[in-house]
Amino acid sequence: MQSYPKEKEPQTGWGQVWWEYFQGAERCVSYPSDSVFSQAVCYELPDVIIDNRAMAARSSRSFREEGRLSDIAKAVGEGDYLLAQFGHNDANQAKEERYVRPEDFGASLAPFAELCTQKGAVFILVTPIAMRNCEDNPEGRFTYSFPEYREAMIRYAKEAGLPLLDLGKATTEYCEKLGAEECKELFLWVRPGEYPDSECADGRQDNAHLQLAGARAFAGVLTELIKNDDRDSRLDALRSWLR
Repeated sequence: MQSYPKEKEPQTGWGQVWWEYFQGAERCVSYPSDSVFSQAVCYELPDVIIDNRAMAARSSRSFREEGRLSDIAKAVGEGDYLLAQFGHNDANQAKEERYVRPEDFGASLAPFAELCTQKGAVFILVTPIAMRNCEDNPEGRFTYSFPEYREAMIRYAKEAGLPLLDLGKATTEYCEKLGAEECKELFLWVRPGEYPDSECADGRQDNAHLQLAGARAFAGVLTELIKNDDRDSRLDALRSWLR
């Protein structure tokens, strides 16, 4: 979800381009957020401000322990929405500071929900987006990324009565429909010399992170999930801002 700086080009988080799907996108103005963390960027539209405080390589645990949820607590207020997508880094057992067991995932997400309850905001859970894992699976099929965490998030959302957007399922189906080779255009597959002034100058073959086309595609998939959800009235205001 993170907004990446120029030197990371073409790496792009879907949170970096989601503003393109809102009404008044042609009048969007971006500027640094008032967050204490430098990667945060605001995208101001006529009816809404998207304050993207996402940070790559953080789990629900390390995000909180670094003070990033406390930072959000200073900004979030009544009527706001807080979207959180975790799971990719919670699953990383090699990084002790990140790892959260699947059975503890709900409890690790609970402080985000509790903050929103205190502030009168709506907390929306977003399941982990698809990775280009087709080459690791039989018959070259795409499968859900970090399925244990997706399932744990769905269980927690039901138990806590929280809105959930199953972006993991939707993006997996999107990639499956597109196909293994075509999906390289979504993920960070970059030829040497294609971006000579970036960290990808020597090329990259990355099946986890997105480039601009993928970020736009996945942000579009998320937008359609919200627009087509007719079960949760808590999403009504958010739906009204979308194109």
